[in-house]
Amino acid sequence: MVERPEPASLKPYRERWSWDAVYWGSHCVDCYPGSCPYRVYVKDGKIAYEEAAGTVAAVVEGIPDRNPMGCQKGAAWSETLTGAERVLYPMRRDGPRGAGRWKRISWDAALTEIADGVIDAIQEGGPETIVHEMTPAEGGFMAIWPVRRLLCELLGGISTDVNAVINDFQPGHYITWGKFNPVSTPESRWYAELRLIWHSNPAYTQIPNYHLGCEARYQGTEVIHFAPDTSPSHVHADYYFPVRAGTDAALALAMCKVIIDEGIYDRKFVQRQTDLPLLVRLDTHRFLRQSDIEEGGSEEQFYWYDARAGEVVEAPRTTLRPGRRDPALEGRYSARLKDGTRVRVAPVFALLRAHLAQYTPEKAQQITDVHPDVIRRIARKVATRRTTIGMGMNLCKYYHGDLVQRSMILLLALTGNWGRHGSGIGSWSPGNFEGPGIFGAKTRPGPEETRRVLRQREAALPLMRAMYPDMTDEMAHIEGMVNAMRAGLGGIVPPAWMWYYHAGFRERWNVGEWNDPSMKRTFDAYVQEALDKGWWQGTTLPAADRPPRVLFEVGGNLLRRQRGGRTHALKHEWPNLKLIVSVDWRMSTTGMHSDIILPAAQHYEKPNFHLASPSLLQLTYSDTAVEPAGEAKSEWEIFKLLAGKIERRARRRKVVSYSDHAGRERSFKDLVYRYSLGLDTVDEVIEEWVRDTAIAGNIAKGESLKTMKKRGYAMFTDIGQSVSMLNQASDIEPGKPFTSLTWHTDKLLPYPTLTRRAQFYIDHDWFLEAGEELPVHKENPAMGGEHPFVLTSGHNRWSIHSMNITNKLMLQTHRGAPHMVMNTGEALRRGIADNEAVRVFNDCGSFEVPVKLSESVRPGQVIVYNGWDPYQFKGWTGPMDVEPGMVKWLHFAGGYGHLRYWPIQWQPVQVDRAVRVDIEKLPASALG
Repeated sequence: MVERPEPASLKPYRERWSWDAVYWGSHCVDCYPGSCPYRVYVKDGKIAYEEAAGTVAAVVEGIPDRNPMGCQKGAAWSETLTGAERVLYPMRRDGPRGAGRWKRISWDAALTEIADGVIDAIQEGGPETIVHEMTPAEGGFMAIWPVRRLLCELLGGISTDVNAVINDFQPGHYITWGKFNPVSTPESRWYAELRLIWHSNPAYTQIPNYHLGCEARYQGTEVIHFAPDTSPSHVHADYYFPVRAGTDAALALAMCKVIIDEGIYDRKFVQRQTDLPLLVRLDTHRFLRQSDIEEGGSEEQFYWYDARAGEVVEAPRTTLRPGRRDPALEGRYSARLKDGTRVRVAPVFALLRAHLAQYTPEKAQQITDVHPDVIRRIARKVATRRTTIGMGMNLCKYYHGDLVQRSMILLLALTGNWGRHGSGIGSWSPGNFEGPGIFGAKTRPGPEETRRVLRQREAALPLMRAMYPDMTDEMAHIEGMVNAMRAGLGGIVPPAWMWYYHAGFRERWNVGEWNDPSMKRTFDAYVQEALDKGWWQGTTLPAADRPPRVLFEVGGNLLRRQRGGRTHALKHEWPNLKLIVSVDWRMSTTGMHSDIILPAAQHYEKPNFHLASPSLLQLTYSDTAVEPAGEAKSEWEIFKLLAGKIERRARRRKVVSYSDHAGRERSFKDLVYRYSLGLDTVDEVIEEWVRDTAIAGNIAKGESLKTMKKRGYAMFTDIGQSVSMLNQASDIEPGKPFTSLTWHTDKLLPYPTLTRRAQFYIDHDWFLEAGEELPVHKENPAMGGEHPFVLTSGHNRWSIHSMNITNKLMLQTHRGAPHMVMNTGEALRRGIADNEAVRVFNDCGSFEVPVKLSESVRPGQVIVYNGWDPYQFKGWTGPMDVEPGMVKWLHFAGGYGHLRYWPIQWQPVQVDRAVRVDIEKLPASALG
């Protein structure tokens, strides 16, 4: 056979898909849980293309693997390395902040100016006036660890808590379980017989893992989708039921009523796992406590009525096992108090039954617009099937999202639907990549020092258990963290205090009409009570009389993301800041209003890890495929250079040591060594992190940077000792799905709550006053004023936050500009046609945007998806500028068991869903 020469027309195609080298890559950003391994192909020293590797081994035999693990943003990420917004050199503003005039400067000049600004702030206001706005958005471990290591751990500055900054804290989970973050791996969902997609659009937000949910339908999983608007996710559901925005608590509580009325609840699960058998005094509406019954009795010992013995008895605190007791769920009983009088008491379950009388399916229909027959049918399905609730990061952004979450979890509690494969509810959690934390505790590099740190940690466990003998390891670790926070040792603070004292939100939070009507006092009065009682001791920083002086934004974009928007922040926060430093690979809105911008290396230009999570139990590595563009450097190198500059400038200025707000003496001496342990390159640091994680037993023995470069990822094999992993309360078992909370359901270990059970009754004074001791439906307050539309949001499919929003390939997959989705009929009644400009406004502000007409949106609802950068809107004002940035006053509550702050847990967070707005049509030329 004669071989014919290949046509010349194919040569460009062959060259396009040829390469010189291939590397492992990933996009170490906040696209939870992310961790997608990519292959990055390099030709002539530049990225030729990237593609999903599809190499992750099946985790559980018989369940589809996770591959290909990727999305369209990842497949086009290399476009961002050469985008027009790329920052290539250090720059100093050459005019007023925000003027857009910049002067290129040397690294030495930039670092000198920053170092002097840091030392000035320490001398004039104390290190706590140096603020790092903590965000995982754009840099993985490299955007978080280096800046926190230098500014917070070594110099005494503060980081604002990431979970409040990005508002992904689930308050209802925390109120119920004493932790917000139990999660499970995708393989666990395979066992679900019923999946409720609720406040989530996984076809947009969970692209890499979405196929696993669809594949589960082949083995019988039924999918039901609740949402105000239709979406790509509802197309793949068996049923879709539209719900009026923010009324989901009424829907869940109506299902709970059906389940209780029909007697189809899981009695054993309710008795063991929840506080529903605990007795409540009918005169005070508070739990019956030992302090009521005995002189000197405990405030944290609670009681059951034992139906078998016919007496009131103590409920055990060290186990969920009832033993020979049969805790009553119904009835009214009498308890003898310490003064000899008697008081009527009843189980929480009995109070719940009475409480649910207001949530008949017929009454719920009037609130939610869901038909009573639908409510009854779904309630019966939940009661008889393994059920999981696919809840995303939307609900926590509602004012009363905590009530909806508490109602959803109550539905799961009544039906025994957590702590087993195919059950539970969505959230997020950090993982068990312990290497960076171990590194921070070492005094020199190497495995021997690692073993010393681990031995020290192991020796502390018996001491901790001796200090807290009635606590589980999880509780003891939480206690340690809480005590560190109260002593001012944490370096992480809730940003609520900065918002309240220094960012202009105090005035807004005191607008009564924008809060819940059940607030009996002013917002200030509740905050003052919290301060007077010391509920937030050690965390109220920056202090009211010490405004922040230096702000570091590393991989984040405060002026886009913070509720209240750019206009509010520039008016209230920016004037007090003497120095604003942005470390980023691109020019963002925050960068535009900074004093100095330092160019960070992008993904593929530095070694990095995606943020590890128990949602995948997978540590994914991204290698250096090409040299950083321009003069960009990795964050680790940037902050090492800054450490050296601060050390030298302090020596020259004859500044040796100083005290932080907690009275601890800190020193500028040996700052570079303490930051780096003498390591020269980021590869050496990565090697330490991986090896130390393996020595700690979290990943397989022998894992190293070399194995990461060969395979691209490693699987976690042990739960470890980080608090976030102990919160999972479950073991990692090879070849099995990971499902959280099994230590509670199988081993019957107690929960880290006041009652040591999943707690649905909160008898805190504020909750009782608000009528929220039990889950209840409340309407969204009129945040932003009395206006006819509610503005909702969610993550778009074209960008991870705003990182890909100007990627030229992604811009070709949609209209290429911000838009607001509006109901077609309602728009036409207002004379608004598709793509016409409108002004969206309320009592806080306004913005202009084109309209996209769609029948998918309910009348009275408009949607602007998250991720647009302010500079894409006319006048740089967008939806964030009509968000009042409200927080729920109850989330300042404390002094009550588990209602206390520790990192990424209990704290007030700003909300932005269902803000009230109005709309007016603009002239055709309005948007230019």
